[in-house]
Amino acid sequence: MQGDPLAELRGIHLPDPISWWPLAPGWWVLIIIFIGGLSWALWQLLKSYNNNLYRRQAMAQLLQIKHDLNLTSTQRLVMILETLKQAVNSAYPDQHFSSRDLAAFLNFLQASCKDTVFQNLPIDLNALLYGRPDDRQEHNELTESIINSSEIWIKQHYSQDKLKEISTC
Repeated sequence: MQGDPLAELRGIHLPDPISWWPLAPGWWVLIIIFIGGLSWALWQLLKSYNNNLYRRQAMAQLLQIKHDLNLTSTQRLVMILETLKQAVNSAYPDQHFSSRDLAAFLNFLQASCKDTVFQNLPIDLNALLYGRPDDRQEHNELTESIINSSEIWIKQHYSQDKLKEISTC
């Protein structure tokens, strides 16, 4: 007599589980595109951070001038204008806007900012800055106004490329 035919059957052999490695070529392309895009974005962020170093330094100087109680308002005005001239030299290294006289320099600052800055300044600002020490008075409101305008200009002035576009129009 024959044995049980079912006993001769073997069990079901399952295929090997699908491995996540090695990846298909399409996934490699997507990974390369993602890494390239991420590298480009990081490069742009680093470049923007480095390009705005002068802004951070100028803001730090303005805060230091603003909070230094040992300075007179005239000394503050002089130091603020020095900080602005340094920022202009850093922002627009090819031009020499900071070497202009005070009125032309302030006009340039007004023209190179998105917002309205340095308005309602006295006509005799040169006399305030460079007059005899006994003629100088405390001008705290003027100093605060110029500090506020300086902060706005430092944060929002046009880039060099944008300034060239505006000046050619």
